[in-house]
Amino acid sequence: MRWSVYIAAVLVAAAFDASFGAVLAVGDLRGHLLPSVVVFALLSAPRRIGVRLAMLAGLVADLLAPIVVSQASLVDGGSDTAELLVVPGPRVLGFALGALAVLPLRGLLARHNPLSSAAATLCFSLLAAVAFVAIFIVRGWVLDGGTPWWPGTGGGEVLRRALGAAGDAILALPAMWVLARTRSWWGFTVMTRVSPGLARQGGAG
Repeated sequence: MRWSVYIAAVLVAAAFDASFGAVLAVGDLRGHLLPSVVVFALLSAPRRIGVRLAMLAGLVADLLAPIVVSQASLVDGGSDTAELLVVPGPRVLGFALGALAVLPLRGLLARHNPLSSAAATLCFSLLAAVAFVAIFIVRGWVLDGGTPWWPGTGGGEVLRRALGAAGDAILALPAMWVLARTRSWWGFTVMTRVSPGLARQGGAG
């Protein structure tokens, strides 16, 4: 796989999500392009680099999409304050968990079928969302700080992000079709299966 092509695709997708992604939102149903790019690579790249390429995309997402953390303040009669926070880590670990779920499914999915790719994107985004919420809950306990969904609950945030994962899967349908047109740029290795024994000898003849 050509890392230069992957990195360029990740940067373009992350920039699109950060700049124009809100245009695709319908309430909490908002699609993100970056999970489609990661899953597209996961379905064809060598397994040994799958988690690393997902973590790289997660790091880019963490750096380009700061998190707004709301906190209660005792100043001005207990008004709320908002803090813009860049935390390299939540999406890195979330994307790694999503990759660990998608990689074992590669043998069960038709890689060139947009529906299969959309299902893999849904699985990836759901697990990444659960990991994101869990990490911020633990961070809130350790640092006694706020969370991005405060004053809401973690369960409510999981539900909201599950709807977002559904949006990612819907957006994956056209995104995977477009990415498939660029497959020759990525340098994926095509593996040829050879049958053993008599079948192999007959084919050689």
